This record gives sequence, structure tokens and C-alpha cells, in this order.
Amino acid sequence: MKKFFSLLTSRAFLVSALMFIEIALVASVVIFLSQLFLPVFFLFLLSNIIIVIGIINRNYNPMFKIAWLIPVLAIPVCGALFYIMFGRTHLNRKNTEKLTRAYNSAEEFLVSNTELLARLDAMAPHIAREAFYIIKSSKTDVFEFTETEYLTPGDLFFEKLVTELKKAKKFIFIEYFIINEGEMWETIKYILAEKQSHGVEIRVMYDDMGSAISGVSPTFSQELRKLGFKAAVFNPYKPSLDKFLNYRDHRKICIIDGKTAFTGGINIADEYIGINDRFGHWQDSGIMLRGDAVNRITVMFLQMWTFATSEPPDYDRYMAVFRANHDGYVIPFSDEPLIQDLICESAYINIIANATKYVYICTPYLIIDQNVSSALIRAAKSGVDVKIITPGTPDKKLVYCMTQSNYNDLVQAGVNIYEYSPGFIHNKTIVSDDEKAIVGTANFDFRSFYLHFENGVWLYGSKAVMQAKASFENALSQSNMVTLAQIENTPFAKQLLCSLLKVFAPLL
Repeated sequence: MKKFFSLLTSRAFLVSALMFIEIALVASVVIFLSQLFLPVFFLFLLSNIIIVIGIINRNYNPMFKIAWLIPVLAIPVCGALFYIMFGRTHLNRKNTEKLTRAYNSAEEFLVSNTELLARLDAMAPHIAREAFYIIKSSKTDVFEFTETEYLTPGDLFFEKLVTELKKAKKFIFIEYFIINEGEMWETIKYILAEKQSHGVEIRVMYDDMGSAISGVSPTFSQELRKLGFKAAVFNPYKPSLDKFLNYRDHRKICIIDGKTAFTGGINIADEYIGINDRFGHWQDSGIMLRGDAVNRITVMFLQMWTFATSEPPDYDRYMAVFRANHDGYVIPFSDEPLIQDLICESAYINIIANATKYVYICTPYLIIDQNVSSALIRAAKSGVDVKIITPGTPDKKLVYCMTQSNYNDLVQAGVNIYEYSPGFIHNKTIVSDDEKAIVGTANFDFRSFYLHFENGVWLYGSKAVMQAKASFENALSQSNMVTLAQIENTPFAKQLLCSLLKVFAPLL
């Protein structure tokens, strides 16, 4: 009862409730006017027809088209209105211009290392093509003097993070989807406060919806500023019908002095380091980078900071001259709704398509479109060993049902799917052929591919590649394989629910 009351009084619930009321009021007015005045009804009907034609002709994923055509056609009066408010997958003009300015501010730091690319092309042309796609689409670069370390589980990641934070001399930049109060944040906050007292610049940025849902105080940013930190709240969660609320900063970045950086699936909340066991054992991972690639991650952070705060960036001030030992090739990259290339999804597909021996994937959510599904099926039918690990215990039951709705076609094609028996697996990793991997923040789902701001690290020949493979194999040993017999024995009611959810997955 206490948890239920806390939910009802939480900011996330109250804001969501107010938004629902706003939508209901707008819909009521539209229905009332259409019933009262026949010309108004025909006007809305015409709008629906125009919207339907527009959806069919837009360069959308077919699953998006189907998911929106059904409500637009089924609700002839309000369908067009709902699509106008929530259906478009690009940013509005104001935020597009703002984001473009923020990203263009770093033009001089986005020059590609053509010599290194040429060397990579001569050595492995198929690898160079993957690298070139990410570099061109994400306006990033490839680096060769960056040491990598794949860190799992969350408590080991946290231990390394704390060690590196204590070494900071100049600045610490933190950007996370979730920052929630607890033992993990208290430990980090204490270190940040101590470093700030010694002149280290501290910047903290967090996604308002992600942190609000986790229960962080609405005055959290003010508390950070009182400690002397610079604080930014990405896209404040407020009762507004502005569709930009649907776009969230799902990135997870910590940068120390421009020399060391952390990213991956781990947020700043106790469940990520195994303190909270609501969903059984929480399996997660991240990566630590030390070397020249960190400068690119610093640029990514400052671009987002400029977008969130409108503060002019000072890139030169934070660029470090630091090269670590050669440890393969590293490409830090970002993905955002401004870019229509779907960089994270395409980077995953490229690894799947180029695999010759195996592709191992860890993801908490497997809610994929036809492009990813076809790539996985083609790889499996071509003799590539395709294995995917998903959670054995769900954090969200409806989302879990949508994940399971994708099992049948994949398993029939020879894709091996496993569910992590000890609990919930939150890793976001793909590794292939003992040579390449991506470790980042993007799930295999529509929100990550289409709506979220994400980041990741593409790796070739790095130490972290084999560490990621070893981590996968360890998780695999604790997972149960999903069989066709299990899928066929799923209760009819659940099959029906999963089928319905699969249709509308792009909208959720």
C-alpha cells in the first residue's frame, strides 16, 4: 500500500496524469464540435484521409506505418489529431535548429583521420566499411591509441569508476539517463564534492523523465548547484502536449580530465550495482576507455550540454593531449532523432550482415523491426552462429511480452535465443567473430533506434572485444534456451496479447 501511495503521489505519475487529462479534453472538444457541426466532421474526416496518404508516402519503417494507420483509420475524428501530436518521428523545427547549432559548433573537431581509415581499409575492407559508415553518419572518427576494458558486473564497473573519479585533476563530466539517490549516487556525490572543493570542474546532466520515474527529487538540479556543481536537466518532464517530450537522453557517459571515459548500460542507481534485487540478479556491463578517443566523447557531451542549456561551448579548454597504448581501433559515436540514418540500428545490422562465424547479442528488450529481424534470419540461415540473451525475469511485463512476441520467427530460422535464469540482464552488447563489438546504451527496440539520444563505442581488435565475448559466454552458461515447443505451448491469451502488442510496439 505504501508503494502504491508513493506511485500515485510521484511527480512522474502526476505529470503523466495531467498529460492524459489534456489529451482527453482536446479529444472531447474535437468530438463535440464534429457532432455539433457537420462541416467540422467532414473537415476532420478529410484530415484523416490526408494523414493516411501522408503516412503511406513518408519514408517510414513499414511497422511504424501500420501501427499508425490502424488508429488513424479506426478513430476517424481524433486519429489525425493524435498523429499530428505524437506520430511524426522527427524533431520540431525549434529543437532541430537548436540541435543543429549545438552539433555544428564542433565542426573543427570532427575531421576524419583519412590516413588511419585507409590503413584499416587495406587491412580489412569489410571492417573499414563498417567504420566508415559510423564515422560519416555520426560525424566522428576512428582512434588507435585508446586502451579498452569491458567491465561486468555492475559492482566491478562501479569500483573502477570510483577509482578513476578520485584521480580527477581538472574536470568531471557526467551524463546519465537515470541518476537516483542511494548508495551508488551518495558515494559518487561525496567524491564529486571533494573534488569540486579542490578546483575540479563538475558538470552533471540527467534525463528528467528517466530520473523522475526512478523517484529522484524534482529539486535535484537545485541541490546539485548548491554543492557547486554545474547542472543541466535534459528535456524537463512537464504536462505538455509537445511531442518533444517523447525524446529522451538515454546516454550514459562519465568523462574524467578528457583522458578516461565510461559508458555502457549502467545508470547511477543501486539496482545497477546489485544492491536492489527486485528482478533477481541484475546483470549489466559497461566499458572504460583511456586514450585519444576520449576527446571525441568529450565533444559529444559538450554538444548535448549546449543543446540542453544553450551555453556556448569551449571545446579547446577540455581537449586533452593523451595517447594510451595501441589497443585495436575505437570509434565513439552518438545517435539522435535529428539524424534519419538510424545509426545504432544500422551499425548493429552491419555487424550482423558481415559476420562469418558468430554474432552474440545481449539486450534487455528485443522489440525489433523487419530490418533487424531479416538481418538476424539471413545470418542464421547462412550458417552464422546467432545467439541472443534476453532477461529471464522482466522489469516490465508488457515489454517482456513484446520481446517474446519476436521469438517465433527468429527461432524457426535458426536464431538461438536464451533467457537469463538468475534474473534481469541489462547488457547492451553485440560481439562478432572474435574481432569486433559495439558496447553502448542502445537497446534492440524502437525507442532506442528511433526516439532516444544514444551513444556507443565500436571496437575492432580491442581487448574489450574478447572480454565481451567471455562475459556473454558466462551469461550463456546461466541461461535457458527458448525452444519452439515452449513457444507453441504459450497460452492462447498470452499469444493474442503478444500479437496485439507487436502491432503497436513502434508507438510504445
